[in-house]
Amino acid sequence: MLPPGSDPLLEITFLAGVLGLVVGSFLNVVVHRLPRSESVVRPRSHCPSCSRPIRAIENIPVLSYLWLRGRCRGCGARISLRYPLVELLTAAVYAGVVWT
Repeated sequence: MLPPGSDPLLEITFLAGVLGLVVGSFLNVVVHRLPRSESVVRPRSHCPSCSRPIRAIENIPVLSYLWLRGRCRGCGARISLRYPLVELLTAAVYAGVVWT
């Protein structure tokens, strides 16, 4: 959260951006799985290269990508830059809509 006494519109915009990150993360799942006729619910998120399940701490929008330096923790395969970009774009749209 933002410091007490800050602009309520700024706080709501920030929260909208965070919600946008979460929605963007889900959109990545949908974009990856639907063309393959896979469920968007099960199984849990996994590395497309080694099929290792992604733990919750490794699935935090944008932050996990940076923390893992864009690589799978299990096999070291590159994670596409598309994932954090979709999350950031969705966050920006959500924040922008609230701000305007």
